[in-house]
Order: sequence, then C-alpha cells, then structure tokens
Amino acid sequence: MAMKQPKKDVNTETASLKGTLIAVFIVGAFIVLSWLGVFGLYLNRL
Repeated sequence: MAMKQPKKDVNTETASLKGTLIAVFIVGAFIVLSWLGVFGLYLNRL
C-alpha cells in the first residue's frame, strides 16, 4: 500500500513559483538586452 503524502502549504508553493518567475524574467531580460546590444553594434558597423 502506498503511503499518503502530506499536502504542502499552498503559500509556500506560491512563493517558490513567484521566485522562479522572477528569475526567469531576469534571465530573459538579460538575453534580450544582450541581443539588442550586439544588434546595435552590428548596425553601427555597417
């Protein structure tokens, strides 16, 4: 027989997902800004 897993606190789970979302936005913003910077250099040197 499988043992029942205790339910996690919903507030803890939401806080964890909120932190993940913020981290994803930060990484995404860094990628976009880097791409725009390189694209700007490319246009400048044409």
